[in-house]
Amino acid sequence: MKRKILITKDKKSGDKKAFEVIKNQILKKPDSLIGLAAGKTIDDLYKLISKDVSLNPNKWKKVKLFQIDENLGVKPDSSISFNLEIRDKLKPLFKTVNPKNVFLMDGSKNPKETIKKANEFIRKNKGIDLIILGIGAEYDPHIAYNTTGKSSIDSKMRVVDLHPIVIKKIRCRGLLQQAPVKGITLGIQDILKSRKALLIAYGEEKAKSIQLAFRDKKVNIKKASASALLLHKNLIVITDKDAAKYL
Repeated sequence: MKRKILITKDKKSGDKKAFEVIKNQILKKPDSLIGLAAGKTIDDLYKLISKDVSLNPNKWKKVKLFQIDENLGVKPDSSISFNLEIRDKLKPLFKTVNPKNVFLMDGSKNPKETIKKANEFIRKNKGIDLIILGIGAEYDPHIAYNTTGKSSIDSKMRVVDLHPIVIKKIRCRGLLQQAPVKGITLGIQDILKSRKALLIAYGEEKAKSIQLAFRDKKVNIKKASASALLLHKNLIVITDKDAAKYL
């Protein structure tokens, strides 16, 4: 079992480290299946990827892409769709890869069908090689949409209830009266099956989450579902000094 926690001086340095992990994965296995998260933490990392794709498109042509979670009941062109967010942030990559090697979720479709097709895509490509993850805030230090206190180690891809604060934030972001109350997500077991996991977290607002998940080196998914990553066979955590202040 491999586990690294890399603490960098700032977010810019952390993103460079994270990009190196991804680039090395692609160089090692050009047809790697990459699990993609959404969220502002990953914005600048995706910019680095997009820049490299624009400069070296041939290096990325064989890559396979998989969206790890989505808000349920939203269309792919919705302002609160992770599908749209990922496509917008990684435009050069999606223009380069074969569409057959991409699985993005449509939150407006039957979730049972989405889950079936997602699992088929993963099996067809012999598993996720590298999954990119963020971590939720202190009130819910989750990975993907595996809500703390409501997710088990053996959970698989499924529909989940969103945390009330997450619902509130989605409502504000989308200027919606009725925000999604459910999501669809890879389960913790699915994440642990990936060959490599890369979690990134920056800023003091994530310090308590990192503490709850990793400081005691004990899995306690009732306090932090992200702590399940301590069971991962190949884990890299990248934080800045602020996010690591309680480690």
